[in-house]
Amino acid sequence: MLDISKATNMLTSLGVSSTLAAKVAERTAQSQGGTDALAFLKELQTTLKEFSSESAAGSSTASTTSTTTASTKPYQSTSALYKTGTETGEATESTAKAPFNNLTEFRAWEKGLGDTLAEDYEVPDYVRMISTSLGGGDEAVVSRYMFFKNNPEFAADYAAIRSGELSKFPTDGSTLVKSDLSTMPTETAAYYKGHTAELLAAEGFNMDPTLAKMRMEGKVEIPEGANPSEWLMSNKWTANGIVAQDNRTVFAHAPYIGLDGKGSDTYRRTTYDATTNSIIDHEGVAYDPVTGEAKA
Repeated sequence: MLDISKATNMLTSLGVSSTLAAKVAERTAQSQGGTDALAFLKELQTTLKEFSSESAAGSSTASTTSTTTASTKPYQSTSALYKTGTETGEATESTAKAPFNNLTEFRAWEKGLGDTLAEDYEVPDYVRMISTSLGGGDEAVVSRYMFFKNNPEFAADYAAIRSGELSKFPTDGSTLVKSDLSTMPTETAAYYKGHTAELLAAEGFNMDPTLAKMRMEGKVEIPEGANPSEWLMSNKWTANGIVAQDNRTVFAHAPYIGLDGKGSDTYRRTTYDATTNSIIDHEGVAYDPVTGEAKA
């Protein structure tokens, strides 16, 4: 049986509520208990659609639990949305300033935020990207602080959605893509542009998206004796043939380039250095994970 927690986390990252994600993952594991990740993924999508349909009649938030891409606005390039400020009408990346200067001020700012979501609320991509931190309580406060410190343009939007407004940033997952669609077959790239959630799901299971689609369509043969899931996780399609690649490692370190491939600096992320027990920001500065203070 595949890891239920991994499936739950993957669904949560796609904007599914944590409660629904857990139910869907558990139901899928019960009905599809094998080790083939692709079969598990297909069953996961079917189960999610069933649960979403059941809850649609009585839930105003059902739109956030669909496995299909449900963009609230026409897709615009990542660079246009995040670099020009035309979509937000607010300060751009170069002029935005966080409403806090240190961890203490961040705690006060966060504590003062509202707790009301709009009836037609859709999860912004940036919230999906840091969903674990946002829902992690006080133990993850430094992670949240570091995110908004490094990405101040999202702070005002986050405060607004906590007060019942809709996000002015993408909610369709288009900015969370790590795969370069320009390197895929034209047909495959076109398909994933219209089915972003499926692309993100393939990435979430550390599968090469092109090979995953080919496998589902019966257009690629898994070598005899190979585990299908492991093979999809350890190989990549290229124009010159299939080559070996540790997709788990590649996706873990890959930037979010978006559907247009231009968003590599959309999210300025931090990394954790276990050797020094430090959080490293996008400029290479080390911070204490408890106090949020820069280390000498």
